[in-house]
Amino acid sequence: MSSTVPTGGQPDDFSEISSSAEPDPQVIPGNSEFGNRYTRAYKLKVLRESDACTKPGEMGLYLRRIGLTHATLTCFRKQRAAGTLDAPQPTEKKRAEKSLPDPAALRRQMELERENRKLRRQLDQAEAVIEIQKKVARLLEISLEEPDYLSFKRSS
Repeated sequence: MSSTVPTGGQPDDFSEISSSAEPDPQVIPGNSEFGNRYTRAYKLKVLRESDACTKPGEMGLYLRRIGLTHATLTCFRKQRAAGTLDAPQPTEKKRAEKSLPDPAALRRQMELERENRKLRRQLDQAEAVIEIQKKVARLLEISLEEPDYLSFKRSS
């Protein structure tokens, strides 16, 4: 009394599962996994040498010797089949050389930074003195405001 339809609604054999022959448009073979880790020349060399392995166990020995997994080799083969290893590699962008700053300008910048640090220290000290004056004025109940009679003299 066994049923022919398996549980879960999945087919008995995997031949019924359709496999698309079209490549996935989201995956660009040259830029996919291992795309930039190994150079094109290295990939071609590995593929050439792995194709030369014909005896049983020789492929595994070769892969262990160079430190690659079979999955990496398969990825290299997919890239070769897609034609991305045959195309010329894009040239690397050369970095523009940084021009050395003018020594006089560098010296001037250092002087300005030194002066800036000095002025900041002076400002911090002045702010601390003002805070102390305010606290003393509050303790002694002295008004730090300008008296009215002084402001009257200045305006005339």
